[in-house]
Amino acid sequence: MDTTKKAWVNGSFLVATIGINALGALGYINGLTQEEISNRFVTLITPSPFTFGIWGVIYSLLVISVIMMIVKKNDAYYQRAVDRITVLFIVSCILNMAWIIAFSYVQIELSVLFIFGLVITLALICRELLKGNDGKHWMLPLTFGTYTGWLLIATVVNTAAMLVKLNWSGFGIPADIWAIIVLVAAIILVTALLLRIRIAVFPLPVAWAYFGIYNYLRAPHGYKGEFVFLQNIALAGVVVLLALAAIQFYRNHVSLIPKS
Repeated sequence: MDTTKKAWVNGSFLVATIGINALGALGYINGLTQEEISNRFVTLITPSPFTFGIWGVIYSLLVISVIMMIVKKNDAYYQRAVDRITVLFIVSCILNMAWIIAFSYVQIELSVLFIFGLVITLALICRELLKGNDGKHWMLPLTFGTYTGWLLIATVVNTAAMLVKLNWSGFGIPADIWAIIVLVAAIILVTALLLRIRIAVFPLPVAWAYFGIYNYLRAPHGYKGEFVFLQNIALAGVVVLLALAAIQFYRNHVSLIPKS
């Protein structure tokens, strides 16, 4: 299959993915919206509802990226990128749709498996995009760095929701202590992945999620400021994640991506 056909195939899978996500969000799959299901399994690391508006940003970036793959079919960089990521991108779309369908049918355990596979696939796409990059082509790394960062924290939250569904006791450790452990561990994981991915934008969606967690802990419709120390940890996490992004930006010689 030539590069142009691959780009169009990517576009077709993206359209299908956006369609399934829209159906899930509107409650046309199993009669339940994503928000209604999430509200059944609220955890101490569940972000405020407004935080999920980042999906609009992510899908807008994906649409722009796929259009650029099609339009810039004669550009050497985009030709290489399409050849390298098409299979992975198709897999990511299939896993995304499977995740939404499983979650919509309240098969939380199964949805966790799909989202784990999805975030791993996206991380591999990020690695592929760095090969042969001259540091000037930033659109695809921006898109997939943002997507990967958000899916990483979504995986953590999805896993926490699964544990709530399973009525996990936490080995007798209070839920707020577990939440602190998870937030700190997630930052360590982001740091480790950033060393591999090296896309400066990668920690920013995670910082956005931490701000959403902080907001929900304080909000009248959330935990009403009950867990003060956990709030401070979430807010400190925002600062640390922003700092990680800034440091990587500097290490990339004031660029979103390093020159390979």
